[in-house]
Amino acid sequence: MNFMFLSLNNIEIPAEKYDILPTGIIPNTEMYVISPECTFTYNGKNVTSIVDASPIQEDLGKYDWYAMMRKPMIAVWTETEELELQFNSKEEADAYYTPKELFYSDIVFAFTMATWFVKDCCVYSDSYYWCNMDNYYTVKGKRSFQQTNASGKMEVTSFNQKEIEDVYGYLALILDIFHSAIENHEINPYESLYSQGTLICNTESAVKNEGSSFYRILLLLQLARKTGFLPEKISMYCAILECLFAIEKNHRKNISEMTAKFVAANSEEKTMIERDMKDAYSVRSDFVHGDVNTLFETNEQIVMLSGRLDDYVRRAVRKAFVDENCKYENTDEDKKRVRQYFELIFTQISYIL
Repeated sequence: MNFMFLSLNNIEIPAEKYDILPTGIIPNTEMYVISPECTFTYNGKNVTSIVDASPIQEDLGKYDWYAMMRKPMIAVWTETEELELQFNSKEEADAYYTPKELFYSDIVFAFTMATWFVKDCCVYSDSYYWCNMDNYYTVKGKRSFQQTNASGKMEVTSFNQKEIEDVYGYLALILDIFHSAIENHEINPYESLYSQGTLICNTESAVKNEGSSFYRILLLLQLARKTGFLPEKISMYCAILECLFAIEKNHRKNISEMTAKFVAANSEEKTMIERDMKDAYSVRSDFVHGDVNTLFETNEQIVMLSGRLDDYVRRAVRKAFVDENCKYENTDEDKKRVRQYFELIFTQISYIL
C-alpha cells in the first residue's frame, strides 16, 4: 500500500473528509481532503495503523510530523502494483514515483487555487510525504506554492461546508482548463536532473505563456497570489483583467470601463469600480516603470485598494469562466471576436445599470 500526504496551510475546515477523486476514476486509489480530527480510511476501513507502522515520523522529524498532522491535509491512498516490487535501484523507483507525486501535487495546487475563487485567502501546500509499505520506498518533498491574501499577508481562513462544496465546483473548472492546456501542448514536460542520487525536477520549466486566455489568466493569478508586495500584486490583477478582455489599446481607460461594466451591481458601484481601476492602473504603471507610487498617503489606502481589486478580479473571472464565449486563443481573429462579444454583453448590461 502507498500513501501520500500533502500539507494544506492557512485553512480551517469542518471535521470531515471530502473526496477529491470520484470512486473508480483511478483504479485502486482514493484521494481526499481530511481534517486533523478525522481518521484515515481506505476502501471504508481504518488505515491509521499503516501510518503508525510507517517511518513517517522518523523521516520527517518530530516537529515537521506534528506540523503536518495537526492541520488539514490531502491524503492519497493507492495500492501497490506488481512493478513496484521489482525495482533494482533507487533511480528506477524515483523514475516511477516522481510523475505520480507531481500529478497529485498538481491537483493540490488546483485545489488551493480553487479556494481563492470562493473568497480571499492564502491557502497553499509546500510539503509532501510518500511511503510504500511493501517495498519501503519513502520520499519527502518540497514544492512551494506559497500564497498571500489580498492584503499581502498570511492568515488562516475558515471554510464552512457550503464553501468547501463551492471549492470543489471551481476545482473541476480549473482542472478542465489545465487538462485542455495539456492536450493542446500548452504545458511543457517537466525538466529533470538526476544528481548525486537525487532526482531534481524543475517544475517551472513546464510553464508557457501561450494557450487559451483562461489558462494564461490562471498563470497570472498564481503570480498575483504569490507576491506579498502590493504594487506587484495590483499589477498582476491588472494583467489578469487585460488578458480577460483582450485589451490592446487605451489600457487605463478600457480596463476601468470594461471591468466596471462587467462586474458592477448598480450605477453607484460602477462609478466606484471605474475610479478604483484607474488608481490601480496608476500603481501598475509606476511599478513596471520602476517609479515610486505617490498616489496614496498611507499604506492602509493601498491595502484597501488591493482588497477591492481582488474582489473585482474574482467576480470577473468567476463570471467569465462559466461562459466559453469569453475564452479566446492567441490570434488576432479570436481576440477581435471576444472583444465584440464583450461589447455585446456591455450593451445588454447598460440597460440594467
